[in-house]
Amino acid sequence: MRNTLSTLMTLLVLVVLVAGCTAGVQAPVGDAEVNATGRAVFVITDAAANMGSVSSVKVTVDSVSVHSASEGWVAVLSTPGTYDLLQLKAEGKNALLADVQLEEGRYEQARLQISKVVVTDAEGSREAKLPSGELKVVGNLEVDANTTSTATFEFIADESLHVTGSGEYVMAPVVKVETRHDADVEVRSGSDVVVSGGSVTASSKVGMDISGNVGVGLKIGLNETLDIENGKIKIGIGMPVSVAGKGRLVVGVTDKAVKASSVSSVMVTVDNVSVHNSAKGWVDVSLTPRTNSEDI
Repeated sequence: MRNTLSTLMTLLVLVVLVAGCTAGVQAPVGDAEVNATGRAVFVITDAAANMGSVSSVKVTVDSVSVHSASEGWVAVLSTPGTYDLLQLKAEGKNALLADVQLEEGRYEQARLQISKVVVTDAEGSREAKLPSGELKVVGNLEVDANTTSTATFEFIADESLHVTGSGEYVMAPVVKVETRHDADVEVRSGSDVVVSGGSVTASSKVGMDISGNVGVGLKIGLNETLDIENGKIKIGIGMPVSVAGKGRLVVGVTDKAVKASSVSSVMVTVDNVSVHNSAKGWVDVSLTPRTNSEDI
């Protein structure tokens, strides 16, 4: 009996020692490394050059999120805020979008959801039409523990805002996006943000085309003639057409492809062609489908 009790006591001591060792292996040191976070500050501002009679462009941002390969999409702002771009420009200020802690790592995309743009000019305030309410930007936001990283969205309102032939506004954002690492950030009263120091990790100018696509080099040309029909934005030809008399109109199609690799032919079928003027609206000039082959 005495030997049995001794053996049981020895086993009990061993169990306690093993449990202690296991607890030591699961110490919070490893967790701290996995869950280390850094500060990330998101800023909105404007760099418009000349807006003519437009005195205010108010943009409502519903949400902001960033994406990483490991975390997926992470929300950094879920409370809608409205920002007057031209006021920010006039006052030389940056407005705070979000100030959050993010797990350290590389975030390669940012997404702004814009629900409304209201433009004020000499005739009053009107809501502008957006090709898309989603502004998704590919970039590089590096977040490290115990440092501050920033992402600044600098709208260029005079390149973003367009007027249709009937006087309606179209807002296709053109934005310069800059990210910084190990930056100094001061948030003043009224959410005014001053960003300085650190190093620039990425800087690009992106735009939105008529279909809502976003990317470098994309935007609606300043000289494009726009129309809104059935809630959709369309680009017109913008050529003068005589109302009193008739003139000959020739519409052609061509191609300027530089290199198409192994592609030898591109067949394009055009179902119809129409032109627009303020007096007659849309006028069909061809309703016969035609297929053109462009040999590469």
